[in-house]
Amino acid sequence: MNRSRWTVLVLVVLALGMSVVYGLRDKGADTNAADLRPLQEAARLDPCPAGLGPAFPKLTLSCLGGGPKVALQSAVTGRPTLVNVYGSWCGPCQVEMPILRELYDKSKDKLALVGIDTQEQVPGYGLRFAISVRQHWPALLDDERVVGAHFSPGVPLMLFVDPAGKVVHVEHTSGYKDLSTLEQDVRTYLGVTV
Repeated sequence: MNRSRWTVLVLVVLALGMSVVYGLRDKGADTNAADLRPLQEAARLDPCPAGLGPAFPKLTLSCLGGGPKVALQSAVTGRPTLVNVYGSWCGPCQVEMPILRELYDKSKDKLALVGIDTQEQVPGYGLRFAISVRQHWPALLDDERVVGAHFSPGVPLMLFVDPAGKVVHVEHTSGYKDLSTLEQDVRTYLGVTV
C-alpha cells in the first residue's frame, strides 16, 4: 500500500472512531414516544433533575418517565443526592430496590434519589421494572452504560453526590441488603440523618 492510501485509511478509521465517541454523547431511546405513555403513567416516576453536576461525563440522557433530555453536567441538584446505577436484568439491583424505596419514602424531603437505568434493550423494560418494584424516584436511561463505566466496572453502583455535584463516595459492592447500612452511609458521606 502506498503512503496516500495509508493516510486515507487512517483518516477513515479516525473519522469512524470520532463518530462513535460523539455518538455516545446524546444517547438513548425516545422516551417521549406515545407508545410508552401508558407505562410512564403507571410508573409515576418523579420528573428528572436538570443535571447531576461536574463530576459526571458530558452526556445527555433520556428521562425514563418522559420529558426533556438531561445534560448531566449542565446543572447540579443543589441538595445531597444518591445516584443509583442499576439494570432491571441485574439480580443484586433487584434485591436493592425495596431498600431504596424505603429510603426514598423516608427521606425525599432531605435527600434526592436519582436512578440511572443502564443497558436496557428497550425503555419499556425499565418502565415495567419501575412499576414492579414501585420505584417513583426519577430515572435516566443510559443504553450504552457510559455513566457506570465512568465510575466502576459493574452494577449496582451507588454514587454519593454533594449539593455542589461532587461525587464524595462511590459504593460498588453487590448492592445494599439492608436499610440501616444504607442510612449509615448516607450519614457518613452526605451528612444527612434519615
